Amino acid sequence: MTVKLYNTLVELLPRTPIKFHYIFNLRDLSRVYEGLCKSTIDYFNKPEQLVRLWRNESLRVFADKLTTQEDRDLVQQYIAKLVEDNFRTEFEYAMKDPILIGDYMNSNPAEPETIDPKIYQDCGDYEEV
Repeated sequence: MTVKLYNTLVELLPRTPIKFHYIFNLRDLSRVYEGLCKSTIDYFNKPEQLVRLWRNESLRVFADKLTTQEDRDLVQQYIAKLVEDNFRTEFEYAMKDPILIGDYMNSNPAEPETIDPKIYQDCGDYEEV
């Protein structure tokens, strides 16, 4: 799914004088996989959780560099299509918003030695955070 997303974005969102920073390369793919590797079985032990994490990482890597809402919507729609085509039973959970995944829920700035660095978890919604 990541390679399909990458190939589609390279084709549909080319670099232009106004959008000169729309540069997609293989490092973007590795950044998605790097984010997936920050997960552990303690927090991501179901397929739908991993699909949701993939969505988060794809949005973080690809959509965050886009400047127009139209372009961001295009990425969201294509990600939704990929998830529906490949993980239909996980679709509803994976596409739920807001998508808040991070390593800050268990942090305690007063005791930095107790913090597990870069262990992702799905933080739920704004109320939970």
